[in-house]
Amino acid sequence: MYEYSAKVVRVVDADTVWLDVDLGFDVRRKDSFRLYGINAPEMNTDAGLAAKRYLEALLIEFPMIFMTTVKDRREKYGRYLATLFVPTSEKSVNEMLIENGHAVAYYP
Repeated sequence: MYEYSAKVVRVVDADTVWLDVDLGFDVRRKDSFRLYGINAPEMNTDAGLAAKRYLEALLIEFPMIFMTTVKDRREKYGRYLATLFVPTSEKSVNEMLIENGHAVAYYP
């Protein structure tokens, strides 16, 4: 498992985000990340829109978040799998989405 700090570039939906990741040694990478272990409603539903708004509200107040990934692990659409953390909580953002009813646990 690898740990990085990152800046949120864009929330695509409640389980996909674009991040500007600090890889260390002055190297940064912008990429798409799938939130690991969850599945959120699709954007063409009211629940999907509410889930996206919840994630945006959760992340917008932090200029920097933290994330973990599994080395070289990508899902079928090429996104890296990530678990996100905000500085004010010991729970992951992924867990908070599940606990607040905006996603379900999903481990394909």
